[in-house]
Amino acid sequence: MIYLHRDSIYENQTIGSWAIPIFKYLRKKGKQVKLIDAHDLEVVNNLKPNEDDLFFGRFGHDAADKKMSKKTLPIVWKKFKNTFPSAESYYHYDDKLKQYNFMTENNIPCLETFYVKSKKDIDIEFPIVMKKTWGAGSEQVNYFETIDDVIDNKKNRGWTLQSIYPSLIQRYQDVDFDYRVLLYNSGFIIYKRLNEWKTKNKDNFPYGTEWRDRKDVLEKRKSLIHGPSLADAFDDLNDDLMTLIKKLKDIQINKLNSYYMSWDIIKTNDGYKVLEFSAISTMFNPFSKFYSFSDNTIIKENTRSVLAPIHRYKEFDGIKKLIDEYIK
Repeated sequence: MIYLHRDSIYENQTIGSWAIPIFKYLRKKGKQVKLIDAHDLEVVNNLKPNEDDLFFGRFGHDAADKKMSKKTLPIVWKKFKNTFPSAESYYHYDDKLKQYNFMTENNIPCLETFYVKSKKDIDIEFPIVMKKTWGAGSEQVNYFETIDDVIDNKKNRGWTLQSIYPSLIQRYQDVDFDYRVLLYNSGFIIYKRLNEWKTKNKDNFPYGTEWRDRKDVLEKRKSLIHGPSLADAFDDLNDDLMTLIKKLKDIQINKLNSYYMSWDIIKTNDGYKVLEFSAISTMFNPFSKFYSFSDNTIIKENTRSVLAPIHRYKEFDGIKKLIDEYIK
């Protein structure tokens, strides 16, 4: 039996809930599947799974989601042997300080990072990037040219209107894009997210896209910004990048107990560096390509699915791959 969390909290978002298309996909494959509300303590406490049953759910960035998940997921992890997300991967979710500590402990190349509680704690060379320990995309991220630019005001506080402190700081890296790698046990999807803040919206570092209305963020749970411009990155694959991706694959399986993670990577003058990683992320496959580890080839895929609306099918392609990793 596969127990599937109905993530109804996200049904009004552009991508929408994962649960319904996954439910249809599993039923089509002849799998026994049960939709549950894994945010309901009574429901979770009453679950009596068999040893080989699988629990699967999306537990995202929404504040209400995270609050409820902290109460129910530990119970799920005790009851189920096989879960997505795993306890190990979710521990680092939406916490960049935990991620940085994990990367340094596991020799993952990353940018030197410092935790600061106030302006007086900043003691690195400018320009810098300051980011909250939490947040997705460019949420709660600021670029500061000089120490005088570091001002804790409404403009820099973002949609939460909360202080920019405490935060993490890093030396600014002058790059034109970052890589998003959706890394599965069987292969990966990779594309570039263009850093266009210098030529477009300078107040949105690094992607330069327009902000959404704060009301839509708060009431409709939409993402803070419109998505960045994307570019195909499969032609960028080289020995160094492939070596890093394969290393990350081994780490996510052996240390994070997960067949899937997303990894954000940049290429600096000092080589490739991982910015952050996540167990729950957008699984968009914009160029319908997949690198297969089994035969070391790039596969061009037809991702159109009747199981998801047309504006979501490229997202569902990535989600379907995730499901397949766990039900083989």
